[in-house]
Amino acid sequence: RIGTYAEHGLSPELVREFLEGASEVGCEAVVDPFVGSGVAAVEAQERCVDFVGIDANPWSLVLTKAKTTRLDAGYVMESFDGALDAARRLGPLVPSPLLTKYHGPRALEALGVLRRAVELAPAEARPLLLATLAPVAYRRSRLRKMPAPRLIGPGDGDAGSILPEYRALLERNLSDLAGHRFCGSVALVQADSTAWLPRRVCGAITSPPFANNVDYVRHTMLELLWAGLARDSSDLGLLRGAQVPGCEACAREWREHSSDPEVEALLSKVGGRRAEGYRRYLSQYFMAMTSHLSLLSERLEWRAWYTIGDSIVGGAHIPT
Repeated sequence: RIGTYAEHGLSPELVREFLEGASEVGCEAVVDPFVGSGVAAVEAQERCVDFVGIDANPWSLVLTKAKTTRLDAGYVMESFDGALDAARRLGPLVPSPLLTKYHGPRALEALGVLRRAVELAPAEARPLLLATLAPVAYRRSRLRKMPAPRLIGPGDGDAGSILPEYRALLERNLSDLAGHRFCGSVALVQADSTAWLPRRVCGAITSPPFANNVDYVRHTMLELLWAGLARDSSDLGLLRGAQVPGCEACAREWREHSSDPEVEALLSKVGGRRAEGYRRYLSQYFMAMTSHLSLLSERLEWRAWYTIGDSIVGGAHIPT
């Protein structure tokens, strides 16, 4: 339950079936080139299969690290309480000026004190502490993510309940971790998997970005800002440029476009007032995924499972 994504294509049951086959053929490690919220990492570690997770979005790596790091609950709570006392003396840490746009002053101060405490806590606990902070910050923000990110209300709420809510969620997350089997090793790499993969890939299982005009950086923007992984719009733009371009915001002038006649015929069916922008990012999406799969095909020794959905863009069916 630690930091799930609303949209992903992997179920624990599917990953378990894949891992059973990987173990039977003797895979030393499996790879998820778009690790997302870490479903494959958790299941691999539980089953003593070594794992390599790759993602261009650093928040995905923090979230996966939080789920796959063994922690002593008593030690974490005690050290966090000490860090919180020091944070109250030192004052709030607000990593980005953009956060004033999403929170009222009381909520911002209370969350900033928690963020300062995270910074003062033991390093091995910080991923979990950040993963715990993210949903608390979201509920006290003006941001709502569905169906698309938008701003609502004053973003202050009951600031006095932020700390009790955080502590309760942290205790729940530590309880969830206590039931996990930390058997397989987990290595995490921030990279663009259309250009980089391990030299050898025995098995790969993933749910890659969809071509559905969803800005995955925007959907994790609050998390990136509070974690200090992005400070301003320029940083967010750089992270968008590192992603597979599954939306208009991630299209870039320097990216290669697909010259595949089948793709070009498909894109000619995209209509509406935003047709040009849609065609641009879709062409770059198919080029990026072709590059990724070409790289994978050079290095894959056994099998790859990909779960991905089709999209409707500009009135056209996009059969990804």
